Amino acid sequence: MAKIENIKLICFDLDGTLVDSVPDLRLALNAMLDEFQLSHCHDQQIKTWVGNGLLKLVERALVHADNQIVTQSDAFNCFEKHYQHYLNSASCLYPDVAHTLKTLKSRGYRTALITNKAERFLPELLKYFNIEEHFDLVIGGDTLTKNKPDPMPVNFALEHFSVDKSQAVMVGDSKNDILAGQNAGLLSIALTYGYNYGEPVSLLNPDYIIDQFNELLTLL
Repeated sequence: MAKIENIKLICFDLDGTLVDSVPDLRLALNAMLDEFQLSHCHDQQIKTWVGNGLLKLVERALVHADNQIVTQSDAFNCFEKHYQHYLNSASCLYPDVAHTLKTLKSRGYRTALITNKAERFLPELLKYFNIEEHFDLVIGGDTLTKNKPDPMPVNFALEHFSVDKSQAVMVGDSKNDILAGQNAGLLSIALTYGYNYGEPVSLLNPDYIIDQFNELLTLL
C-alpha cells in the first residue's frame, strides 16, 4: 500500500474507530427500556444503529422495542441520564489506538476528532481513555449546525487549521465518516472493524481500507 504524501491534518471519527462504545450504549439503552417496560436490545443490533447521533440511536431502539406509548423526547431524556451514569463503564479503546495517535502527533500531524456524539459527553470520555491531548480540535454532533455526513464539520476543521483539502484525510469506520470526507473533497481511510450499519466498508468506495488502526503509521 503506497504511502500518502503531503498530509498535514488527520480527521478521526470516534465510535467504531477509536472506541468500541457499544457496551456502554447497551447498558444505557437497556436501562432506559427497563424504565418503560420495553424489550432489551443487544450489541449486534446496536452496532447497526450507531453513527447518526444519540437521538437517532434512541429512536431506533424504540422502533426495535415496538414502542407505541413513550415519546421520543421522554425516552431520550431518560437515555441521557443513564448514558452519563454508564459512560466509560464497559467501553474500551481498540488495539493500538493510543500509541498510534501519540506517534502521529509526534510526527507533526494536526488532528481533529469529528464525531456525531453529543459534545457534552466528549471531555469525560477522552480524559478517561487518556487521549484528549492527542487532538488539536474536537467537534461533536451538536457543535455545529450540521454533522456528518454533511461536510460542514470537516470544512470547519480545514478552515480552523488553514489546511487545503488536498492536505487532509478522513479516518472512520462508517458511511457517515467516509461520505463526510468525500463530500469535503478529502481522501478517505476506512477501517473494517467498526460498525457501519452491518455493511462492508468496501461498498463506500473509500480511497484506502485498513484492518488495524496501527496501519495508519505505515500509510501516513
